[in-house]
Amino acid sequence: MPEKVEWMTVEQVAQELGVHPDTIRGYIRERELPAVQLKRTYRIKRKDYEEFLRRRYTGKEEQE
Repeated sequence: MPEKVEWMTVEQVAQELGVHPDTIRGYIRERELPAVQLKRTYRIKRKDYEEFLRRRYTGKEEQE
């Protein structure tokens, strides 16, 4: 059975990061953050959001 995809709104991502929703929309328009457009709104997969953050992490990589 395929795993269930968790979707986030632009507003949810913005709130979690403490930035304005327009900042997130900019990342989407610049193709830095993958998203699906539904009419005038976007949905972001949590997995893509987490990868977006991982690529921007400036600290030392964690050892597993």
